[in-house]
Amino acid sequence: MKNYKVAIVGGGPAGMMAAIAIGKSLNQESKIVLIEKTDSLGKKLLLTGGGRCNIANASPIKNQLDKLKDKNFLKHSFYTLNNEQLLAIFKEKGLEFKEENGKYFPITENSKSILNILKDYLKELKVDVLLNNPVKSITKPITKSTTKNKKDLFEIKTSKSNMTSIYSEKVILTTGGITYPQTGSCGDGYKIATDFGHTISTLRPGLVPLKVKNNKFNQLSGITLENIEVSYRSIKTKGNVLITHFGLSGPAILDLSNFVVKDMIPGNTDNDFSDLAISLDLIPKLSEDELKNKIANDSQEYGKTKIKNYMKFYLKNRTIESFLSLANVDGDKTLSNMTKKDKNNIIAILKHLNIEINGMMPEKISMITCGGVSIDEINSKTMESKLTNGLYFAGELIEPYGPTGGYNLQIAFSTGYLAGESCAEK
Repeated sequence: MKNYKVAIVGGGPAGMMAAIAIGKSLNQESKIVLIEKTDSLGKKLLLTGGGRCNIANASPIKNQLDKLKDKNFLKHSFYTLNNEQLLAIFKEKGLEFKEENGKYFPITENSKSILNILKDYLKELKVDVLLNNPVKSITKPITKSTTKNKKDLFEIKTSKSNMTSIYSEKVILTTGGITYPQTGSCGDGYKIATDFGHTISTLRPGLVPLKVKNNKFNQLSGITLENIEVSYRSIKTKGNVLITHFGLSGPAILDLSNFVVKDMIPGNTDNDFSDLAISLDLIPKLSEDELKNKIANDSQEYGKTKIKNYMKFYLKNRTIESFLSLANVDGDKTLSNMTKKDKNNIIAILKHLNIEINGMMPEKISMITCGGVSIDEINSKTMESKLTNGLYFAGELIEPYGPTGGYNLQIAFSTGYLAGESCAEK
């Protein structure tokens, strides 16, 4: 097997973008190898955005960084490849994008359009792509090798029986996290990172639907509560909430789940959640006082209207009966006959609907992994390991993560690009 300048392990967005960044800089044939354990590249990428690929967020990079816990670490990579520069890479190949609710999607609404262009670049830049090659180990000799051309190179061994070792001057690990293992992300990279002395912070599922205790919404499964506010302790998110047969999902819930799951009691199973509850504000555009005044005024003006008909101003028709039942209010009463208790119960349901959480869906269907290789051990200006020269990290393998809306793909593409660019420069 020939020697490479850079070997990239993991064929997801971060790995492919790293290869492209190196290829554009080096412009030399057969200096890069991209090693993927499965039979195809970008399997998880194809699932993003419901198959439409929400490739990036449309807000300015400074605003995006403010949404991320590890913004100081990510700052350099985000400005090295920002959202507009990312789109430009695909526009060079003729793919246009559209903005939808502050998110960028390919005009084709098909994630395959993104993957096909990434593959085109790899082919054009003559990157060697090795599929069906799970990496068993990566080592780097401490002492000088007796073989001159393998001196101080990384040795990569794969489980493919007919392959000899792969040697490379540098290695970029982009193996992903522990979610969606069917796409190849099952934590392999953490073992390799620890072999080189790196610390792995606590791993947990992120952007995952939540299970509801004594789910009272079963009959509403499939309904979306639009543009509501969801609170968990001091954390608030806004967006759509999807009612499911097991509990709640949708962007607002998925974003909040990053914080809810963090408070899960370690070491237990499905009943890991103790005294955890979230609150739904179904009409965030009105404050509680504004709602009180509105109901009071409407009761005088529309006194003969039944409560269940009046609630159409605030709720979808199909949800009214269920929510009035939760509020213990008779919907056949008229507004003029509504008691003070009825009014307070309706306000509580609309503004403070408390829901107990008793679990989450399996981590295999969570969208991201929270946690990973410690950023304290990675140079944020290059993505190079502070412990091993020539070893780089990018993508979901490392600690940083973000909410829904294109942030996590931006992290993958930007850190991958920076790692690749850094490898090419040295």
